[in-house]
Amino acid sequence: MTPESSFDWPQESMRAGNWSQAAERWGVIRKAYPDHPAPWFQCINAHLEANELEAVDPLLAIAIERFPNHPSSTIQPALLAMKRENWESAKDLLDQARQIHSGNAQTWTSCATLALHDNNFDEASRCQWRAVECSPTQANLLMRYAELAMDAERFDEALRRWEILRERFPEFPQGYKRASEAARALGDHETARDLLLAHQYGNDFIESDESTDTHVRRQPQSPLARLLGLVWTKAVFNLRSEVRRNYLSFGWWILEPLMYMVVYMVVFDVLLNRGGENYSMLLMTGLIPWMWTMKAISTSSVSILGGQNLMLQTGVHPIFFPLVMLLQATIKQIPVFILLVGFVWFNGSTPGLHWLAVIPIFIVQALFTAGFSLAVAAVIPFLRDLTNLVPTGLTLLMFLSGIFYDYKFIDEKWHDLFLMNPVAYLLTCYRDVFLDHTTPDFYSLAWRGIVFAAVCGLMVMCYHKLRYVYPRKVME
Repeated sequence: MTPESSFDWPQESMRAGNWSQAAERWGVIRKAYPDHPAPWFQCINAHLEANELEAVDPLLAIAIERFPNHPSSTIQPALLAMKRENWESAKDLLDQARQIHSGNAQTWTSCATLALHDNNFDEASRCQWRAVECSPTQANLLMRYAELAMDAERFDEALRRWEILRERFPEFPQGYKRASEAARALGDHETARDLLLAHQYGNDFIESDESTDTHVRRQPQSPLARLLGLVWTKAVFNLRSEVRRNYLSFGWWILEPLMYMVVYMVVFDVLLNRGGENYSMLLMTGLIPWMWTMKAISTSSVSILGGQNLMLQTGVHPIFFPLVMLLQATIKQIPVFILLVGFVWFNGSTPGLHWLAVIPIFIVQALFTAGFSLAVAAVIPFLRDLTNLVPTGLTLLMFLSGIFYDYKFIDEKWHDLFLMNPVAYLLTCYRDVFLDHTTPDFYSLAWRGIVFAAVCGLMVMCYHKLRYVYPRKVME
């Protein structure tokens, strides 16, 4: 067993800030490995942090005698002198350390501490940067370099330093959170929000929003344009992250509806023998549009609750979260709709001008999906028990919408009632185009579109009215 393998035990106490316990643990290891310098100097360091200065002197005398050429033999006496406010002695010792151990990071961090005592920010920054150059892989040195600018309230400089930290160590949250505080101190609330969003979704979020010419200021945007830009960026990054996690990448967007179709074909056409002629086309023209609406509603329903931390930290509008889910579901659905068109064409349905009717049908479905999703997402923060009912409600809606069957097989007296279901009506419109080679009743489609658009407008007004209520509700 090597000495280094036992160091995690006291380092655990140091990471927790329990310096007295760390000193005790280093003392145990020091007895086991008396010829190793680390237990001696780390024990001294723990005593210094705990302000147990009476314990430092005897340990330091022995350590200097045993390891006279070790950098800490010069640096730690300087740290002890600073603890005792013997600044002249500390300066002499650090001047000596700079001559002998100029390649040691601790030499320069100690010099930075001494410079701060003299209120010499520029000298402290130069020394701390030398420490970074000595140990470029230690993120804590770079964080201290940025914190120096924060403490001096030089927030422009702090932003630049936090950016260096993000470039080298993008996994460290301080590079985003503290930079956001610096931007907010400068009155740049837009950049502060972007930094917090970048903390959630990666540093690329900032880079995607910057101009290619760094010397050109971004043109001010309206709040609506800014919100829509954030929605687009967030949806794209969500999809990109999802694709990277999956071995088949974008292939799952196509495979998923095909797998559903195979399952339902086996159940209804093979096992129950209820399919009939062209059942695969009937199923696809119902299943693919339904999956779009189903996924949008299910993912949007809890989006505000899921985004509570971001909403509280950045003040982003609550409607941002369901809109992201809606856009994400829609982008994923576009190649699947192309698959549907190809599938229908492959099965002998010849394209014609009547296929253009799919465009207004798609738009009306988008309005219905958006309005319904926004409504569900708006209510759930107030009635959280509804999250348990959403899956059941979607399952009921699925079976009442004619996805697996043609509504014409239902008793005719129920047809009008059946088509009052918006999903059932829209699926019928798709089948009119793809299976019956006709166009739907555009008048009926148009007035439904107007109603759905009005619902969307009403929901936008509700979100605007409740904008400052949602942050309180999500905290309850």
